[in-house]
Amino acid sequence: MGVLLDAATLVAAVKGRLPVVLALAQLKPGDVCVSIVGQVQAETGLRLQPRAVARYGDLLKQLLATVRVIDFGSVEAQHASQLAGYLAQQQESLGGFELIQAATALAHGLTLVTEQPNRYLSVPGLDVDNWLRSSGAPASING
Repeated sequence: MGVLLDAATLVAAVKGRLPVVLALAQLKPGDVCVSIVGQVQAETGLRLQPRAVARYGDLLKQLLATVRVIDFGSVEAQHASQLAGYLAQQQESLGGFELIQAATALAHGLTLVTEQPNRYLSVPGLDVDNWLRSSGAPASING
C-alpha cells in the first residue's frame, strides 16, 4: 500500500502531529511518496514563515530524503489531461495543484493523503485518506 502525502500532510508530519506520525509509523519508508508539487508547496509555505523555517526546515529536508519524491512527467501529465477532460464533462473541476496531485496518485496507484478529501470526491478510481481529522484514525473514501 503506497501513499502520496499532500503538502498539508507533509507539513503536519514534520511538525509532529500525532495522527500523521502514527499513520506513517505503520508504513515502510518506500511506501511513502510526495509529489514534486507537494514538496514545492510545503517548502514555500515554510519559507513564508521565518520561524517555521528555522524550526522545521531541516526536518522537512530529512523527511524528503527518506521518501520517494515523484516528478511531474509525461505519464502524470497524460493522467492529468484525461482527468481534466473527464471532470469538465461532469461539470466539475480541481485547482491546478490538486489536479496534479490526483493525477500523480492515479498514475502510480497511490492513495492520496490530504486534509481535504472532499475536494477529490469527483475523481474516479482515486483512493483518498485523511490523517489529519480530529479522530486521528485513518479512513479512506472512494476506495
